[in-house]
Amino acid sequence: MSDNPELVHPWIARVSGTGTGLAVTVAPHALAVRRVPGGPPQLGDLVREHLEHWGEVYDWTYRSGEGAHRPDFDLSGWRATGSGEPLPAEHMAQWVDRTVELVLRFAPRTVLELGCGTGMLLHRLHPHLKGYVGTDVADHVVARLSGLGLPNVQVVRAAAHEINSSAVRRALAALGDRPDCVLLNSVTQCFPSVEYLAAVLHDAIDVVGPGGVVIVGDIRHAGLLDAHCRVLESGDGGEPAAAVAARVERRAAADTELLLDPATLAAVAASADRAVTMSLPAKTLTEDTELSRYRFDAVLHVDAEPVPAVAVHEWTALGPDPAASVRDLLGSAPLRVRGIPNGLLQPGAFPGARLRALLEGHDAAVLIDPDDPALLQIAAPAAAAATALDALAAAGRPHEPLGAFARGRVAEVVRGLLRRGGAPVPEELTVRLPSGPGHDAVTLAREEAQADRAGRRALGALLPGAARAGRGVPGGIAPGEDVVLDDDSVLQRLPAAIERFDEIALRALTGLMTSSGALRHGEPTGAEHVMNALEVAPRHAWIVRRWLAVLRQERLVTLDTEGRYLLSPGHAPAGDLAGGHLTPDDVRRLEESCADLGYPPEMAVFFEQALARLPELLRDEIMAQSLLFPDGDLLTSLSKDQRNVSNTYLNAAAGHVAGRAAGTRARPLRVVELGGGAGGSTAAALEGLAGAEIDYLFTDVSRFFTMAAEDRFGGRLRYGLLDINASLVEQGVDREGVDLVLAANVLHCARDAGRSLRWIREVLAPGGLLVLTEAIREHYLVLVTMQFLMSGRDGDPGLGTDDRRGGSGRVFFTGRELPAELAEARLRPVLELPRADSPLAAPAQHLFVAVAV
Repeated sequence: MSDNPELVHPWIARVSGTGTGLAVTVAPHALAVRRVPGGPPQLGDLVREHLEHWGEVYDWTYRSGEGAHRPDFDLSGWRATGSGEPLPAEHMAQWVDRTVELVLRFAPRTVLELGCGTGMLLHRLHPHLKGYVGTDVADHVVARLSGLGLPNVQVVRAAAHEINSSAVRRALAALGDRPDCVLLNSVTQCFPSVEYLAAVLHDAIDVVGPGGVVIVGDIRHAGLLDAHCRVLESGDGGEPAAAVAARVERRAAADTELLLDPATLAAVAASADRAVTMSLPAKTLTEDTELSRYRFDAVLHVDAEPVPAVAVHEWTALGPDPAASVRDLLGSAPLRVRGIPNGLLQPGAFPGARLRALLEGHDAAVLIDPDDPALLQIAAPAAAAATALDALAAAGRPHEPLGAFARGRVAEVVRGLLRRGGAPVPEELTVRLPSGPGHDAVTLAREEAQADRAGRRALGALLPGAARAGRGVPGGIAPGEDVVLDDDSVLQRLPAAIERFDEIALRALTGLMTSSGALRHGEPTGAEHVMNALEVAPRHAWIVRRWLAVLRQERLVTLDTEGRYLLSPGHAPAGDLAGGHLTPDDVRRLEESCADLGYPPEMAVFFEQALARLPELLRDEIMAQSLLFPDGDLLTSLSKDQRNVSNTYLNAAAGHVAGRAAGTRARPLRVVELGGGAGGSTAAALEGLAGAEIDYLFTDVSRFFTMAAEDRFGGRLRYGLLDINASLVEQGVDREGVDLVLAANVLHCARDAGRSLRWIREVLAPGGLLVLTEAIREHYLVLVTMQFLMSGRDGDPGLGTDDRRGGSGRVFFTGRELPAELAEARLRPVLELPRADSPLAAPAQHLFVAVAV
């Protein structure tokens, strides 16, 4: 493990010299939380210590505050973060009342409250309930509340993760019913990690009765951590901005509480074993404090009915007096009003309290916006607040305090071990966490920026002239010079190139349909007639059905009541490409687009030929492979395509993630690459892993690719056959035996991506990472040309038949669907690139990094 025999400890995975000190890596299992069916989860040592620390803090807080407050309104520990002063009693009374109001909105009969504290909610809820069970870790308050002798109330000592402990089970059994509400209010901030939260919420969702709710109240919003810290560190305004920013970052990184965002909560809820929808009530307190500015509630509706469609209105589109427009809309059809600036965060706008007043007397709710914490929403009726988890799916950025806690404790352990062994304690001691779970929000942002920079560095090498021009530097790049393409202006051609691709493809499609007689103006036509007119081979019928869906989506055709297609009245056939043949201007634009996107000239030739020969491709008279690989050199052609702008950027970013993983885990890093193909992602991963000790298994479904990879990469890798459409464990991969799975542009080949992801989840070790790249939109030029490569044999099941693609003919997932599939497979997305505001987002090829939940 190291040259320091003194440093042998279960919490230490690796020790390395840094030249000036030591770097110690924390063992993933010390940070892990393992689910145990029917019992409390198994906690890693550092998770347990973190919980014990908070238990001691609260036990002391409650004891020291005894007698200072009313028994039913004990505010011990409720102080403002900045000043340390007690929060105003009137404000806290409103906070309690609003929480009780939220719980009673669902008319529960039996409530299980995890972390009941001094019993502020217990006192107000129990008169409305058939039964109440409360848990807490502080012996003092458990004894005090148990001694009250309240009817049908039991309070037991148990941590939040001990729902399945014998004490809690006995208390619930005594009430005779499963709880129809599980309540965790102002508790999650004391949790160590998202993994621990997931264990608690999974058990809460399991225990709640059919149609019940799990209410997670008073959540600190991770998306507002920076804003909160800026207020706390604002100073007198005379300091340099850089100094203030540094202080803000330090304060944020050091925050000792768990902060969450809706995407993270949705990922956790989606990984449960029951169907869940979620609503996100906003805080509508009248006083402006951190409780109203930076917190929100979440309600998980268990076994809920599918979310019905509602009318959606944008606040900015409601005219000069949007509040009056909302009042006019209330009481009509179910609705959502989105995009309402939160007045607590944007001066002059509507705060939550004012929106609540606007809705007075109506069945409606004020919500936070799931994607932008500075915005609010309105739902009417309140039941319309429930949102499908798919609509919330995204890469979250929580703030997990476990990492900072672990670094401090492991540093203590290392110093103690060295002293006891008689070894010197270095002045520079760095404690590293395994990359992925358990990190604070500042570290997550930094790792995203570093992965993005690695991708842009690769683009700087791919497009050296553009990189130089973007930086205003004349001339080329010297050999070996490191240039980062950090100027987005040189990438601004990407969106236009994608638009040209789409436009040419749509014109080719309509031209094919009209010139073949498959569609005629003014004549409704069924899908079967279209197939017959085009003489479509059966195995390609799915492609034509998808073409028709796209033409309808783009409003180039309409569908009548009998399901027949009709060319839209505004369609101009003069713009069609008859038979798919490109004009000289089209060829020029196609070549320019390919060049802008980094495709080799051969790709423009392929697109041109495929469009011109669409009838033959449909009839299976020629194969798309013969056009794409005219000289039969499959490997060389695929390798050239690997070096386009998107693949270059994403592969390099993925390689950086792999390198970070290797530096923060025990040696060797165990890697399995699925669908390695021509090896473009492999080469980038190995570059990121340069110098690292690895056990790297390159796999594909074809020996052609594994043999080619062995010729290229040699003995540093192992090689084998793996199919994502079958269990990886049954194919010989060790269960929980892999640190990192790399899957570049392969998941869309799954018949059921969710099932394939669950098989991947089975082989990931605690803290393991899935690194995948995928397209998250359908490119029409690919749909019209390269999609022929995806047609199977007659009778083969189609791609995505059993996942969110649902037999629609779509090969690729959308930007929400892919994170949703990951979450359901208990893989929580923690990083996604490129950013939405980057020109690199135009090709819609994305990198996702997910951690095992």
